[in-house]
Amino acid sequence: MAQIPPPVLQPGAVLIRNRYSLISAGTERATLQTGASGIVGKARQRPDQVKQVLDTARKLGVAETYRMVQDRLDRPMTLGYSCAGEVIAVGAGVDDIAPGMRVAAGGAGYASHAEIVAVPRNLVVPVPDGVEDRWAAFATVGAIALQGIHQAEAVPGSRIVVIGLGLVGQLTVRLLRAYGYDTVGVDRDQAAVQATRSIGIVAYPRDTEDLAGTVARHWGGVKADAVLVTAATTSTDPVELAGNLARDRATVVVVGDVKVAPPRSTFYHKELTVRYSRSYGPGRYDPRFEEAGQPYPEGYVPWTERRNLAEVLRLAPSLDLESLQPRVFAVDDAAEAYRALHTERPERRVALLLRYPGTAEVTGPPPAPSEPAQWSRPSGTARIAAIGAGNFATKMLFPHLHRQPGVAFSWLASARGLTAVQQGRRWGFHTVAESAEHGLGSQDADCVMVLSRHDSHGRYAAEVLRRGIALYCEKPLGLTEDELERVADAWSRSGAPALAGFNRRFAPAVQELRAALPQGAPLQIVYRVFAGRLPDDHWYFDPRQGGRLLGEVCHFIDTASLLVPGLPVSVSAVGADTRDPVRAQNITLHLVYSDSSTASIVYGGSTPPGAPKELIEVACDGLAARIDDFASLTLWKRGKESKSVFRGAPKGHAAEMGALARLLRGENVPDADFRLALWSSLAACRAAEAMTRDGRAEIAPATGALAAALGCALPAGRQPGPGELSADEEADPRQEPVGTAGPHHA
Repeated sequence: MAQIPPPVLQPGAVLIRNRYSLISAGTERATLQTGASGIVGKARQRPDQVKQVLDTARKLGVAETYRMVQDRLDRPMTLGYSCAGEVIAVGAGVDDIAPGMRVAAGGAGYASHAEIVAVPRNLVVPVPDGVEDRWAAFATVGAIALQGIHQAEAVPGSRIVVIGLGLVGQLTVRLLRAYGYDTVGVDRDQAAVQATRSIGIVAYPRDTEDLAGTVARHWGGVKADAVLVTAATTSTDPVELAGNLARDRATVVVVGDVKVAPPRSTFYHKELTVRYSRSYGPGRYDPRFEEAGQPYPEGYVPWTERRNLAEVLRLAPSLDLESLQPRVFAVDDAAEAYRALHTERPERRVALLLRYPGTAEVTGPPPAPSEPAQWSRPSGTARIAAIGAGNFATKMLFPHLHRQPGVAFSWLASARGLTAVQQGRRWGFHTVAESAEHGLGSQDADCVMVLSRHDSHGRYAAEVLRRGIALYCEKPLGLTEDELERVADAWSRSGAPALAGFNRRFAPAVQELRAALPQGAPLQIVYRVFAGRLPDDHWYFDPRQGGRLLGEVCHFIDTASLLVPGLPVSVSAVGADTRDPVRAQNITLHLVYSDSSTASIVYGGSTPPGAPKELIEVACDGLAARIDDFASLTLWKRGKESKSVFRGAPKGHAAEMGALARLLRGENVPDADFRLALWSSLAACRAAEAMTRDGRAEIAPATGALAAALGCALPAGRQPGPGELSADEEADPRQEPVGTAGPHHA
């Protein structure tokens, strides 16, 4: 157990004060056993991940890979995924759940064993009158059982066998009985069989002589129309047994974690159908449904995981859950509850509940200041806070920043409180804030690093600057022009230093190339990226997160724009696989600059693993250059070739953190150039717009805080002409020292 901050209430989510949560004995026992098994034991259980580790070791080396593995293994995890309680508050967009309602909730990582949880609305359902909170806590595990029944596609009067009478199996036979199916249970454990018989359901021990014949005789000599396998074992026996118990052309549904190796002699000759049942039902593992709250069309997907949850609650009074005799532990005695998981039969119970006092409260953050504040440079050590503590932050940023002189970590906030506590302790953060808003309200930071999911960057970045606090914002700065407008406005008003997370600017290969380029010469740049395919359910493709164009390609726009003397004036964009910028994996951009330079960015999101990732080629008057994966830079100049090699292929993260420390000391750091970061971010937004239209878009805005920050605002009523950036053609904001303050201090 650990004391952690309550979760942050996000849009589309529900904040719940738990009254009960159900310990899923089989799942959580396996999780604990895996956690205690050590590296070798984990490797034996997950050979697929061993291959990933070996591939990483080939790329990054054994030492770095070992550190990454240890970091992953050291991270704590939340347990539990089925709970019930009272709604404290709801996020924006939730209109069918209200504070004060009794609800049941599901979802690993959401409906965990904690006093307060935040759960997306599509994993939350109201509890009907007459259903006690302790029984409502069974809803999620019940939904797993119900989804298995749906997958069997049984019709009224069907004969069904359930193999495995643990918690999921017990709920399955009870649901089948409630629907009127003729059900038989099977288990190796005599106590589980007896518990099933005690509520009037026929059940047999696995070691029954001629079990298949015994079950058939129970039904007058015929076999099962469907068999649901709800056992958990590495043995192939449950699936083999299912084939023996099933009639010709029956359906076998795999619900539990079992080894599936159906013998051909049985499954082929009976022409059996094997189907898998995925967790709580349709919507599971789909972030668009679970996190974004997007509904499925009911005519095509009538039984979602949310409807399954509600159906289990509707049937709860007829499921005789009291007969499961769940052991109930106060949450303060959770350690004793988990020890009970390992108790030998017959003392071990199929169901364990944690009971909460129901008194936990959530305090609101201090009110935000009504007027923007001005930046004041720290007189001594700079206090740095962070919003977000994911893999990228803890691997690529915190280690380098931790080594910088004159800085100290202040507070850390994360949507997952357990992550914040663990990483805060690891990196020496002074405080774990209840939320980003609580941290900002504490006024205990000279700089805040925004390291959260992409959809929150613009909002947090603008709020940090409004409070007169220096900003480091990981890319992207924003996903829309409106977000960039607010960031630019706050930066202009505060005068605070700001740095965007475009780390490739600081890569030694890029810095050396930039120094070698002739002054003022137009460039031709080709930037090729073999990024590799992401799975279709990756969080990048959540519409709220903007996709790979706004989330990654902005990096390469910024690197090209750093090398070019001029500023980007137009962009063309084509998605090779789709015109949807959120879903696109293969993207080609063409940027035109005010000095006639051009940059072509070819982003291959479908390339196979093992290919070199990034290649930058530059051509200009009298010089050609190539950067290979930041490991080397080759220059051809005056008929001679020279080559620089960079050990470890650094992409600039260490130098970037050094630049941040210097900014906070008040030094001028031209490469930090927040104005160029705004240009790059705007170009990415316009590229996304161009992809959905005719393929080309102008970049320079005519009005607003963003236009003023970029130095390209025009007189009222005047529109920019082709290649025009400003009413004053001699003004070039790239020639001013930037990065240390907002425009009015530049």
